[in-house]
Amino acid sequence: MSFRVHTRRVRDPELPLHRRYTALGSALVLYAPFGFRRTWLHLGMFGDLRRDAEALVRGVDALELSRDARTAELATFAARRRTEKREQHRRSPSAADTAWQRARRWYGPDGHRAAVGMVRLLWAAHSGPLPPVPGEDEAALVRLDSTVCAYVSSYLAGEGAPAPDRVARLRAHLPELRVLRARLQNARGRVRRPTTPIVCSRWPK
Repeated sequence: MSFRVHTRRVRDPELPLHRRYTALGSALVLYAPFGFRRTWLHLGMFGDLRRDAEALVRGVDALELSRDARTAELATFAARRRTEKREQHRRSPSAADTAWQRARRWYGPDGHRAAVGMVRLLWAAHSGPLPPVPGEDEAALVRLDSTVCAYVSSYLAGEGAPAPDRVARLRAHLPELRVLRARLQNARGRVRRPTTPIVCSRWPK
């Protein structure tokens, strides 16, 4: 069934609440801008989706508004690409266009607030020891974790507008972060736990 069919069922007051809740989950299978699980988390900000019919409607309204905004953005993007191919002979999209297409974000007028809220939710779950890493990578992970912690704390304190110096510092470390991530992924199965548990909240904000 289509996305619109599922959203109509979410709004149908004659259906039992549990079926309306299930219909919202079915709609998320077809459109989940943050990914399925994280979009559920975001919609939970509208209230108790399992027990509150009004929260369900608020959630599906927000989801549908985001999907409509995405459809409009994609139509604009497609029109621009047709012009580029015809007039500029640009057969392949730019790196910025590719990154834009792959990014997970909430579309529409509520996009910024939704992004900040999602970062806040994910950051709250980030506390605890760092994952086990090979001994030679432990010091690098500690240093990079400190940088990321400072950036995210600044981002949240500024409601999505981190301090410029935090942005510059994080950008400077992005290549190292990517290299370390690849090394840790390759080293899975032969890692050891750090000698000292490291909790991100211990680092200065």
